[in-house]
Amino acid sequence: MKHIALAAMLGLAVIMPAQAQTVVKHLHITSIPAEVELMNSIAADFMAQNPDIKIELPFLENEAFKAKLTTLLQSADAPDVFHTWGGGVFYEQAKAGFLRPVEDVLSDEAKEAMGTAGVSAFTAPDGHLYGVARDVGEVVLWYNKALFEQAGVDPASMETWDGFLAGVQKFKDAGITPIAIGAKDKWPAHFWWSKLVVRLAGKDGFQAAQRGEGDGFAGEDFVKAGEYFLQLAEMEPWQQGFLAASYGDASGFFGDGKAAMHLMGDWDYGAMKDNSANKEGIPDDQLGILPFPTIEGGKGDPTDTLGGLGGVLFSKNASDAAVKWVEFFNNAENQAKYAAEAYYIPISKGAADVMTNPFKVQIAKNIGNAHWHALFFDQALGPNVGGVVNDVSAELAGNSISAQEAAELIKEAVDDTL
Repeated sequence: MKHIALAAMLGLAVIMPAQAQTVVKHLHITSIPAEVELMNSIAADFMAQNPDIKIELPFLENEAFKAKLTTLLQSADAPDVFHTWGGGVFYEQAKAGFLRPVEDVLSDEAKEAMGTAGVSAFTAPDGHLYGVARDVGEVVLWYNKALFEQAGVDPASMETWDGFLAGVQKFKDAGITPIAIGAKDKWPAHFWWSKLVVRLAGKDGFQAAQRGEGDGFAGEDFVKAGEYFLQLAEMEPWQQGFLAASYGDASGFFGDGKAAMHLMGDWDYGAMKDNSANKEGIPDDQLGILPFPTIEGGKGDPTDTLGGLGGVLFSKNASDAAVKWVEFFNNAENQAKYAAEAYYIPISKGAADVMTNPFKVQIAKNIGNAHWHALFFDQALGPNVGGVVNDVSAELAGNSISAQEAAELIKEAVDDTL
């Protein structure tokens, strides 16, 4: 410091050493502008406290993310941190050597905050912890109360499959599109097949098929799931042009009040507003959640739910700074901001306590009371099998494949991985 003071006194130029910054790239799929602003704000807070770390937040849309991630992880431009839905896709990434174990770097506080379920969800079969759980979510039947009233459909009558189909017919008779679906993206269609499997096969049946036991996914319950799906598809319940409609298109169609129902994750509460023409969507007092219809003789528990346990994973070259950033991003104080705005249901202990949105509160209760919270099938079954599930689900929605063929294609995909 004496040399610097002397140089200043003599009017000499002083070149201060620049502070080296570690760059952390966090690849996300958040598309709602206000939610992106919140993420940017949290990153700004972190960088103010950690001037030696620079956070970059690149974005990829859902489908582009799935398509490009594997290539990105093998490139020089690999993100340090990236979104994950967990399950078999995550296991494949760990097995391929794309990820960094963080159990020795992640603090005990961070592990405790995401709880046993969160730690378990991001621990691979090799025993290493590769990520941090962020949120839980459920796929639910959103419905428009005004359209139900207009068509004379009692929501309570939709609780059984036969009652559900009868309600769909009433909407058609009233000239109202019963259901919005984004079949172009395929994964929205897989929610229908998956929910039917949850009802018909239940946890034990699904896990046995996943292991390749007996007839696997070509078994009776899985063929039946396709048959029930076709029963619905044959009624042409979807909006015009559904095969060319993306998730965003279908979400906006529902948000604009043009369809009575939309089978979608809890995130659609915000997305259907953002995708609607007026950016306001369906008013809360006109919006509701229906239980997915039960099926007589189904082996699933009526409380079973389908959804996600999302979070982030660390790529193999991620720095300790990346872990530090994620711990900050995922702390209860920051996650409570997401809960307060009803963007998602945080897993971080205490963060969800501030939730007042009645839909998110109900969904959190559903998951908490579930006998089985099934992970999205296209994620749980890994990328190869999951891709086939999505493909055949879109074909079932379009009534262009038989239930037997759909089931056999999924079984073949599973057999190829065993």
